[in-house]
Amino acid sequence: MPSTKDWIEFKVEVPFEFVEPVAELFRKFGKGGVAIEEAGGWNPDEGESRPERPNAILRTYMPQTAAYKSNREMIHIGVALISKLTDVSPMEERDIAEQEWEDAWKAHFTPLRIGQHLIVQPPWRRGEELPGDIVIEIDPGFAFGTGHHPTTHRVLEAMERLLVPGQDVLDVGAGSGILTVGAAKLGAGKIIGVEIDNIALKAGRANLRSNGVSGAARFYAGSLPNEHVPQGWADLVLANVNSVALTNLAPELAHATKPGGWLVAAGILTERQQGVEDAFTTAGLTITERIYDDDWVALICQMPA
Repeated sequence: MPSTKDWIEFKVEVPFEFVEPVAELFRKFGKGGVAIEEAGGWNPDEGESRPERPNAILRTYMPQTAAYKSNREMIHIGVALISKLTDVSPMEERDIAEQEWEDAWKAHFTPLRIGQHLIVQPPWRRGEELPGDIVIEIDPGFAFGTGHHPTTHRVLEAMERLLVPGQDVLDVGAGSGILTVGAAKLGAGKIIGVEIDNIALKAGRANLRSNGVSGAARFYAGSLPNEHVPQGWADLVLANVNSVALTNLAPELAHATKPGGWLVAAGILTERQQGVEDAFTTAGLTITERIYDDDWVALICQMPA
């Protein structure tokens, strides 16, 4: 008869901005999957509105093997360090039986609605889809971009507004492929993604296949300049990386953007915003919109025609 304490469930609540670092911590040391769901705490029956971005609850499951004490300690250390940067709920643990864990972690992943019609969810979960909704399926176990971070969230919203069906899209720092999948399902013509991390590149290609959009998109290793990205090719460039990379890549991002085309840049902390803007302006881009979200800002820029 199986033990009733074969696995340990770890549960913690964090702001959306910290979902991906905690998910990566759980993925690395939990070994039993990562589940992400929106936190509750608001009551529509009492007239309370749903927060624009509520906290998220993360769970992982750890088998009680010989190494579990060390892995458990690493999770606690990681969460303690993250709690120095933001409000994190106390870690909760509970023992579960072997037969419970496989379905338990999958049951707690909440589909994430972004913008007007985009829904991000894992392959095994179906949300309440409305007519016109576009579903992006991302495996949260890879933790390279699940849509929860404010930067990814804002780029998806901007892309939904800007992308015209048939346009060519460049995804710089493609990660999980979440932006590329969204672009393909919004009707983009051809999409090229570049990514420097080989593990993320593998995860991204897998997500392209699972979403059935491999025919519209290609991922390549590396950054810009890239032999697979012609100059002035992209109608829309998506660059969700960081302020240092954006500053350094500003000339290449401008070169890749078609005259009259758009660049959506994110991953910028507000304290470094001015440096990125200066680099973009020097490269010939015109900043048309700034989208603020907590400590982050996304820039929407246009290449003059």
